[in-house]
Amino acid sequence: MNDEFQKHFQWFSDLLKNPIPDLFEVGSIEHTIITKIKNEWGKCAIVKLLTGLKEEYGKKAFKAVDKYLELNISRDWAEIGKREAHEGTEIEDFIRLLWSPLRGQGFEFTIKCENGASVFCVKKCPVYELAEKTGMHKWLYHLACATDFYATRAFSEKIGFKRTKTLMQGYECCDHLYYSKIDK
Repeated sequence: MNDEFQKHFQWFSDLLKNPIPDLFEVGSIEHTIITKIKNEWGKCAIVKLLTGLKEEYGKKAFKAVDKYLELNISRDWAEIGKREAHEGTEIEDFIRLLWSPLRGQGFEFTIKCENGASVFCVKKCPVYELAEKTGMHKWLYHLACATDFYATRAFSEKIGFKRTKTLMQGYECCDHLYYSKIDK
């Protein structure tokens, strides 16, 4: 099972190589949670690691991971946006960078473009399939689905993002809406 986590979360493994941001005060619960993840990710059963964190720290485990992901993803996608977002094509640029590679990873989705907005309907998601196999829906929502908000906002302040449902939450699809904030 660790292999499947590594396959879909190599980017997370890479993030864990970064130092823990100063925002996580040494000795705090958040720092302890992130340190434990950094030290054990990929070296032990990931389901056991995440389950143990939830049992020991409850919602604080999810909040620490959310905060860690937001800081790292925001930093990284802001850098990508500086290089790759072009005036007037920010949404297309973001979709090209984030979504185009996902088809090759087993994601299946449709895109409908109308009135300058792009609407996605994701019907097949390997991360959701991993959640179904492991029962880790809540964790995988935090590790994958929740990060969409950070990446979009960081890539370009001109892109708005909305999502009202996900496979991970039991819906028939994930709906993603990217729109121009300039037009709103």
